[in-house]
Amino acid sequence: MAWDGTKATDAGAGGVSPETETKNHPTSLLEHAENGSNDLQNSAFDADAEPELHARTYIALAAMVLLNYIQVLALQGPPAVLTFIGIDLDNAVQATWIPNALVLVQAVIGPIISNASDLFQTRKEILVGACILSFIGAAIAPGSTNIYRLIGANILIGFGFATVPLAYSVPSEILPRRWRPIAQALVNVAALLATVSGPLLIGALTQRNPHTGWRIFYWIQTGIWGLTAVGLFIGYHPPRRQTDLDHLSNWEKLRSIDLIGCGLLTLGLTLFLTGTSLGGVIYPWRNARVLATLITGILGLAAFGIYEWKGTETGILHHDLFRGGRHQGGTFALCVALIFIEGVMIFAFVIFYPVMSGMFTTEPFEIVVRSEPYFVAALITTVFWGYYSSRLQTIRTPMVAGFVIMTAGLVGWTTIQPGDSISAMAFAGVSGIGFGGPLILAVTGAQLTTPHRLIATATACTTSSRAVAAGIFTAIFAATFNSHYSSNLPEYVANSAKEGGLPVEFIPAFTQAIINKNTTGLNEIPGIGPEIIDLGMQAVKQATADSIRIVFIIAVPFGVIGAIASCFLGDLKKTMNYRVDAPVEKLTPKHDRGGERGGHM
Repeated sequence: MAWDGTKATDAGAGGVSPETETKNHPTSLLEHAENGSNDLQNSAFDADAEPELHARTYIALAAMVLLNYIQVLALQGPPAVLTFIGIDLDNAVQATWIPNALVLVQAVIGPIISNASDLFQTRKEILVGACILSFIGAAIAPGSTNIYRLIGANILIGFGFATVPLAYSVPSEILPRRWRPIAQALVNVAALLATVSGPLLIGALTQRNPHTGWRIFYWIQTGIWGLTAVGLFIGYHPPRRQTDLDHLSNWEKLRSIDLIGCGLLTLGLTLFLTGTSLGGVIYPWRNARVLATLITGILGLAAFGIYEWKGTETGILHHDLFRGGRHQGGTFALCVALIFIEGVMIFAFVIFYPVMSGMFTTEPFEIVVRSEPYFVAALITTVFWGYYSSRLQTIRTPMVAGFVIMTAGLVGWTTIQPGDSISAMAFAGVSGIGFGGPLILAVTGAQLTTPHRLIATATACTTSSRAVAAGIFTAIFAATFNSHYSSNLPEYVANSAKEGGLPVEFIPAFTQAIINKNTTGLNEIPGIGPEIIDLGMQAVKQATADSIRIVFIIAVPFGVIGAIASCFLGDLKKTMNYRVDAPVEKLTPKHDRGGERGGHM
């Protein structure tokens, strides 16, 4: 069977038709409309034979690849020089909110964007509009004179980053289901190229000039966001699909968007992150401001969960996503949990490996280069994970292997001492090898286990899960590190001064001078010598190593849980066929020139 322009059902991986689902789960008129009917005039390629793709499909795919590149460039560039940005804007404490702003917007807005793109069939308009907002945000950032303007600019950039669910969904729905691991590998290769080039670029610019370097990076971002908007406008032409929602007014469609759920998620997540950022750094953990924001945030997140469970069936966590047994709803839920775990692990590296690298070099560019083994290894092996999964029509085995290898790298980082420069980079390469497996296959699994009408919503659940993990655990990791570092640093420096034989009455002044990097103050201390100063600098490095170690110790158990949980993923072999859910061109079986059927991969 080739081009099906008559009746296309939208059954999920388990073969359950939407009509059966509607009978088994009575819903409102709108929910019934979402389920569709056999009268839909949607086009899909549903064949056992491999389809032949042409320029229109590849141009659309290229537009999505460019979008993925700039999204990750915006996310991964600034963290590489976050310390220098914080110093330049005289607010290093709040600097973690620069990348946090992007992931927070994605976590909150991503599901709304995905839902709206399905309801209004405006994926192209949403993608282009979001890129324009990011263009504006990137243009505002270079003029920042304080950290809060830069955070605000990154919030605007976050709208483009929030289209990640669509950037992952479109390549999967315009290519055969069997190729979805490869589709995810391709877009993530673009993302990894951005991960490699972004930090190198901003690192080199910042090393040349700590004040203007990172600002130039944002101007470069501005240009690429503009190019992406133009590329999407010209290159992506999704066909309009007929659905049973077409008779609804725009107001009725707008009302169906889960604004209550998004509001509760926004409230809970923002307040929780604010509380974890304030606690232990600006205020003690028992301070009323910290407790009020933390408790309110937790209550908001709990209210979100209860509302999505009992208050609606068609919200951000659409109930149909979780139906169909182990091989469908169960596997989807597990994939969402696995991408959350992967988010915890990757952001431990993204935010704190550069801090670890500061023990071995103070040059911004060299700090960035030290992260490259991770991303180069990931860039190479991501293609392997995608091909392996597509070839064998499974996500379970490569997912387990990916988590095991990624966790091995985390374990290695827990052992790093100030003299282990090469070992730190070696473990980065090891962890990078495993990184691609969980990232691309968790998204692939979520997409393969849901009806196509919910593919954007399903993808949004996975990317939002990762963003929530990143936002929450970046704050937790930062609070943990800052708490340990603030207590370890003065103690270690004072002990080094005692070890060097510095008189007790001069130890407080020595400690403050080392911590504040006050060379003049050091030279004014009687009896000070290069040996004692060297001991003090070594104490700073040891305090850093022992404080960062806690971050990776926290992350390791998540990797172990991820590897074990992956063993329970369902069998998706029957689902990984050559069906194309939303082709952007008329497809026929490959090599079919007169009824001859095409072959398989």
